[in-house]
Amino acid sequence: MNIPTSQKSLNVQMWHIAIPSILANISIPFLGLADTYIMGHQADSRYLAAIALGAMIFNLLYSSFNFLRMGTTGFTAQAAGRDDHREVSLSFVRGLITAIAIGLITILLQWLLIDGMLYFSKATEEVEGLATTYFHIRVLGAPFALINFVAVGWLLGMHQAMAALWIQIFMNLLNIALNVFFVMGLGMTVDGVAYGTLLAEISAAALSIYLILKHYRQTYDRSFLSAKSREGLNDMAAFIKMFQLNRDIFIRTSCITLTMASFTIIGTGFGKDILAANAILMNLNMLTAFGLDGFAQAAEVLVGRETGRRDVKKLRQAVIVSCKWALIASGIYTLVYFLTGEWMIASLTDIQSVRDSAAEYLPWLIILPILAVWSFMLDGIFIGATAGREMRNMMLISMVVYILALVICLPYMQNHGLWLAYTLFIVVRGVTLMIRYPQLEKFSS
Repeated sequence: MNIPTSQKSLNVQMWHIAIPSILANISIPFLGLADTYIMGHQADSRYLAAIALGAMIFNLLYSSFNFLRMGTTGFTAQAAGRDDHREVSLSFVRGLITAIAIGLITILLQWLLIDGMLYFSKATEEVEGLATTYFHIRVLGAPFALINFVAVGWLLGMHQAMAALWIQIFMNLLNIALNVFFVMGLGMTVDGVAYGTLLAEISAAALSIYLILKHYRQTYDRSFLSAKSREGLNDMAAFIKMFQLNRDIFIRTSCITLTMASFTIIGTGFGKDILAANAILMNLNMLTAFGLDGFAQAAEVLVGRETGRRDVKKLRQAVIVSCKWALIASGIYTLVYFLTGEWMIASLTDIQSVRDSAAEYLPWLIILPILAVWSFMLDGIFIGATAGREMRNMMLISMVVYILALVICLPYMQNHGLWLAYTLFIVVRGVTLMIRYPQLEKFSS
């Protein structure tokens, strides 16, 4: 691979990865917004609350397993930087084996998982019943959802962000179409949304595998199943290295998802209107998160490639370019929420009490982008360098700050205290990783 070295070429490379990644990532919360729209126009807010609770459970599960995507991107980008076709192949196969195993275990443990999650919920029995129905249908797609994580990670590592975009768009558009058909066409409720997601995840997994097999053959003129591509599959040292990175990213991501889960669970104690309002604002916040994550994914690939080549100078250039554009994007997000936030809320639900509650907490949504951008970008930088231990340790510090903030702020500020604690969690993530960045350059040299 020829890698341009000028600042201009780095900008071009960054955008070639970031634009498809941003579009793919933003399509994910649009699915949540579509579900919110469909349920938000039902006769009672219990359906919207149930979807919020059920989706939170899957966000907790799947976000915890996002190491499958992140680890695959880092290892694949580094292998591609070294032009190591065998390791490029094995990085996908190892991830695929892991994804299928975790997915099947998730299905086997579904009753334990849902009962454990709902044990901490303060939602009404009716809302919990609807959320349980949603869970037991959608959980059948766990292996396919996790296969998609690995596939997207591999494609990003191979600079095939456009293919990852088409997979995500295909899955989300199919999901929305099926949800509309089941709910508005057949008169189903939360079960229709669950069936739509299940069928979309299965279809996307099939498309992902097809595209990966095709691209690998075109790039290296050999099949994934060839003897040369499979050499080293039983290399336990490589599996252990993958496990160590995935373990650290799992702990890091579990802290994030536990924070998100606690946010929703604590919100159930403030009533169904605030629970629904928080769900709307958090779905809008996901637009920020997945948008900025596109720049972080670009940093993953560029940093991973230069880490594979042991070129610290180009690594630093990649960091500067990707962070510059991410900072500009975060300012745009803040401006958009400031100007159109109330309109967005009103368009998502016609339940006035939910609109009023969401408007009260809108300022938190407005300030979050410019505060969160650093945590996103530094996550991507550290993932590309496969520096999982530093990510894990800094995340644990951030989690402690979040818990302390909850203990101190909740009794006096109620739901505002909940939003303040979440905001502090985001800020501390960025600050602690920034402090550790010089060590990353030493690690990558």
